[in-house]
Amino acid sequence: MKNYIVSGGSTGIGREVIKALLKQNSKVINIDIKAPETSLAGESFIKADMANYRTLATNVALTGKYDGVFLNVGIHRSGSIFSQDLDEIENIINTNLLSHIALLKTLEHNLNNPASIVLNGSDQCFIGKSNSFAYGLTKGAIAQMTKSLALDLASRNIRVNTVCPSTTDTPLYQQAIARYAEKSNKPLSEIEQAEAAELPIGRIASPVEVAAVVIFLLSDASSFMTGSLVPVDGGYTAK
Repeated sequence: MKNYIVSGGSTGIGREVIKALLKQNSKVINIDIKAPETSLAGESFIKADMANYRTLATNVALTGKYDGVFLNVGIHRSGSIFSQDLDEIENIINTNLLSHIALLKTLEHNLNNPASIVLNGSDQCFIGKSNSFAYGLTKGAIAQMTKSLALDLASRNIRVNTVCPSTTDTPLYQQAIARYAEKSNKPLSEIEQAEAAELPIGRIASPVEVAAVVIFLLSDASSFMTGSLVPVDGGYTAK
């Protein structure tokens, strides 16, 4: 039986990853700010505000050995460097980036040989987008973090890869388009159609589709992959 940790596993992509891991008879620790609507057999929940990354070492006591980690927690806020205040920018950086670093540091002696670390990146690991300063900043940093960690941890037989989805139908996405609809006074259906039209495949991703790639990267099937940024973007970054 294998043991995994998923941050931000109560909804969206993280939830689907946990479901898939549990189907493999693994045990999973879910670290999130809120509990899942339904607890699953084999899942343990730890409540933690990942934005308060300096408290993770004391508030999240992890013992034992783990075969894989999916660093998934993240928030999205639209804005440029001038429209977002420093508090908002700092909160995005703390949640999307520094929480991953802090959690990994607590696991220095708790990862098996071999083990797999997967981060949740974005199409913004490859490209820039307007009105996405702080969010894009964190995803670009995750891309570089993936490569650096892969090189540093290869000697310990720990692989590091990042899944890079484009727009995915998660609560994060639904909240983002709801805020945009309110701000722009556009119908939600019009915004959803515009988002789908941006992707060559003609629709946004489902969390299950992205989770399937995460499961592959966590598994032994990807044993010769490390330092990779894997697009799951419906062809968006191929344009």
